[in-house]
Amino acid sequence: MPFELIAIGLTHRTSPVEVRERVALSESEVRSLLQKLKEDVVREAFVLSTCNRTEIYALPADPEVTGQHLIDFLLSEKHLADANLREQFQNFTHCEAISHLFEVIAGIDSQILGDQQIHAQVKDAFRISDESGTNGSLLTKVAHAAFRVAKRVKTETPLGIGAATISYAAVEFSRKVYEDLRERRALIIGAGETAELAAKHLVERNIGSLIVLNRTLQHAKDLLERVRPGGLHAGDAALPLDQIEETLSISDLVISSTASDEVLVTRQMLTRALRLRQAQAPMVLLDIAVPRDIDPECATLPNVFLKDIDDLRSIVDQNLERRKEALPKVREIISEELASFLALQSKLEVAPTIKELRERFESIRVEEFERNKHRFSSEELAVVDQMTQRIMNRLLHTPTVMLKEPRASLDDVLSRVELIRALFALDRSDNERE
Repeated sequence: MPFELIAIGLTHRTSPVEVRERVALSESEVRSLLQKLKEDVVREAFVLSTCNRTEIYALPADPEVTGQHLIDFLLSEKHLADANLREQFQNFTHCEAISHLFEVIAGIDSQILGDQQIHAQVKDAFRISDESGTNGSLLTKVAHAAFRVAKRVKTETPLGIGAATISYAAVEFSRKVYEDLRERRALIIGAGETAELAAKHLVERNIGSLIVLNRTLQHAKDLLERVRPGGLHAGDAALPLDQIEETLSISDLVISSTASDEVLVTRQMLTRALRLRQAQAPMVLLDIAVPRDIDPECATLPNVFLKDIDDLRSIVDQNLERRKEALPKVREIISEELASFLALQSKLEVAPTIKELRERFESIRVEEFERNKHRFSSEELAVVDQMTQRIMNRLLHTPTVMLKEPRASLDDVLSRVELIRALFALDRSDNERE
């Protein structure tokens, strides 16, 4: 029978973070869930779980399995009995499910428009599905189509160009001063979420060494270990906040994001640090704290670049406007790729359906011919054989033309395939037909 992909999801559009984190799945939980789904509920499935969404895409093992079944299955696995949670899930079927996945991987369903991480997260989800044995022929085709969407969006639109978060804008600004960060030392002041994001972006751009300062030393150590999962680099350090002046003198780039009520880097402090500094390269100070951590007067010192959160927000706003302008083109790509995918899928469905329909009619014709051939002479049998073949061909002409109709919409073609298969019981065994 024609495929009927279904998908359910709870995302940042439907639920606050305190709800999303209750439903979120670790990798081990995803693998366990996929195995259980394959045993009882689906033929194929993959699960996408990030900080902003938990979604299941599946090809049901039984036509009666719906998105609500998947929602209940997920909530049961997470031991969540809150009935209100069920109402927060989105439910997609067939074309909607594929279109939604294309929007997700393109980055237009993300909390940050044009999110660059989601592509890798979707690839990881398919990889885990493949390793778990739940990635069949349909989802393989869907995956390839989704990756093609992501590639086209990246190469044909400016959706992912430019920083779209304050922490990312801070790092991108530093790269305007230092094209190559591999020989640079960055100082991160603070250990909150924004500081950690900035540190991650620096690591992704191959920062040479990283120093993290925080009032609670353990928090600084934890942050450093999280952003350097492969192990610390030479020069990396987690230090208490009272060592701020000493570390300023050995740093090229400073990103500060704390909740302090007072200025942490004064003009006098920075002046002393610059005297001790051996490097001749400019010092970049990026203050993304509110209230500000760095004295604005630091900008008056020679060889110092200082940007605060308003400066960086202006950069982000300009980039987001450019990304919004790319949306029509992105949606056009998604529509084209969806139409291409469904057109291919409809052809794959039509050809075997016509073949099975002809085989079904032929088996009935031959069965009746064999049952009654003793009533005819050999000359009459030849005539009867030709006549019944012509009758069969004429009867099959209309449904065959209907299935091959080139001007029919994709949904119409798939609906016709489903109707033909149901009318002639093509998905049932001979015993079931009887």
